[in-house]
Amino acid sequence: MQLRPVTDAAPLVALLERQWMPLVRLAALLVNDADAAPDIVQDCYEAVWRLQPRVEDADHFAAYLRKAVLNRARSRLRRLRTVRRFLAQHRPDDDEPPADRPVLAAERHRELLTRVDLLPARQREVIILRYYCELSEAETAEAIGVSVGTVKSSAHRALATLRRTMKDFSDDH
Repeated sequence: MQLRPVTDAAPLVALLERQWMPLVRLAALLVNDADAAPDIVQDCYEAVWRLQPRVEDADHFAAYLRKAVLNRARSRLRRLRTVRRFLAQHRPDDDEPPADRPVLAAERHRELLTRVDLLPARQREVIILRYYCELSEAETAEAIGVSVGTVKSSAHRALATLRRTMKDFSDDH
């Protein structure tokens, strides 16, 4: 991807339009917040638009956008952890959990997404990119910035955890 000003923005606009929904879904899964996902993608698009790159390799550019969304999602999760730590320090221990906390859905699919969200960050990212976004091991490794072997071992550990916890869920219901 070359970062040179362009006179014809049509290829860039077309690519951004094609990638919008896949990137919003990716962001929603990464941060577990469908309302925040469009904002994350929009922030990435705004940054890209300021650069006005020439779109010569659409696949490479789509990978660049995925990486940008992944990084913005990580930043959002870091900010949320900081806020939660602050609130936990200032909330009496005997308070009830907030009423707006999502109730676990009975459907297996929703339970699976909940369990994926509980995985460590790298395992969660690997599962989402490999199995939801259907990226190859190499593409996933490139997006996260790790080796293919790390992707394989993270996926193996995450799938083992999900199988065990989903079996426990099935036994309970």
